[in-house]
Amino acid sequence: MALTPLDILHSSFSLVAVVISILIGLIIISKYFKFKQRNILLIGIFWTGLTFPWLPTVITFIMMLTVGYGLTVEWFILIGIVILPITVLCGLTAFISLLGVRKNNRRNILLSVLVFNLIFESLIFYFLLTNVSIIATLEGTFNIKWSVFSQVYFIINLVLFLVTGVLFSRKSLQSDSREIRFKGKLLMAAFISFTVGTVLDFAISSTITYIIARLILLSSSIEFYIGFLLPERIKRMLFKE
Repeated sequence: MALTPLDILHSSFSLVAVVISILIGLIIISKYFKFKQRNILLIGIFWTGLTFPWLPTVITFIMMLTVGYGLTVEWFILIGIVILPITVLCGLTAFISLLGVRKNNRRNILLSVLVFNLIFESLIFYFLLTNVSIIATLEGTFNIKWSVFSQVYFIINLVLFLVTGVLFSRKSLQSDSREIRFKGKLLMAAFISFTVGTVLDFAISSTITYIIARLILLSSSIEFYIGFLLPERIKRMLFKE
């Protein structure tokens, strides 16, 4: 099957967005070995894992260029969803720890989210073996249409992601330090950008929308990277004494 110019454009944006997001996640993970802080490692895993729902499109694009066919809908689902509970739990564990949530409340929150995700994951594996259309269908080579069942799963996790991220960002915005407030603004932008990009990607099925969504997701990764780590070069430029 020949790729159309729009297919190439759409997939190229996906490739760039996924590669940069994974690189940023790996950079954050690498900082763990310097600072030995568990939350840094968890947040690095979290940001890397967030790219997985878009990874099947990138893999299909590479397969189409090399072997002439793409992933089946089953592989789209497995690669896109199966790691999501780990991603959510890593991010939630780090952020509620940084927010100073009490240990008992922290345990209850994490347990509730774990149980919710395990139930949905079990149903996903069951439907993969019995009726995959209950989870999703492929529209063409690159675009997957998630069912209402899957959309509910994504929406609940996305709301959890946004609420936790906004609360974490607000804490930084309340600091007396200009530098920390600046980081808080970028983190707030990153969480909102990621949410908007994800909603666009899932809600409207068109190549142009997918491209715009990928650009927004790419911007969210850059905002998160600067807001979370604030590289020294950027810090010196913005906060000259």
